[in-house]
Amino acid sequence: MQIIHDDPPMPREIAGGFYPAFENGWRRAELAGRFAMLAFVLVCALGLLGHGPFSERELANTDHSIAIRYEPVVRFGAPTIIRFDTKVPPGGDKVAVTIAKDLVDQFGLESITPRPGTWEIAGGNIRLVFPVQAGESHALIRFTGSPAFHGSVNLTAKLDAGETLSWSQYAVP
Repeated sequence: MQIIHDDPPMPREIAGGFYPAFENGWRRAELAGRFAMLAFVLVCALGLLGHGPFSERELANTDHSIAIRYEPVVRFGAPTIIRFDTKVPPGGDKVAVTIAKDLVDQFGLESITPRPGTWEIAGGNIRLVFPVQAGESHALIRFTGSPAFHGSVNLTAKLDAGETLSWSQYAVP
């Protein structure tokens, strides 16, 4: 009989179908794999890689005239929504929101709900005027788009009589 390797003989382990060193290594690999899968499921469930309880941020300016909900990390070309909650001026029948032009260009703006009554372009900003029903104190506006940028972009929004609200979004491929 020719010996082709120098491992110690294990006639009883092989005959019994049990090799302790191999079984212990396999068990460690199995536990590491299960831990990695559990960690991935938890990260996904928390929304750190997509939609979930920690995937959205809420931000408001100091006078609370405008508040937004947005996703700070978005995917290039994937649909996302920025929700604006704006205060209606007392006795007013419209809300005018001035947004950064990058919200239209870089954000890949696809729709605005409700539709603005007028659009006005002024330099690097766009002013949108939304009609509201008399007596309303808040107006909810949704901007839907598919980001057309990679990396970070800084965006701004403000009401005519309010402070500017700034936020940034980061797009991953």
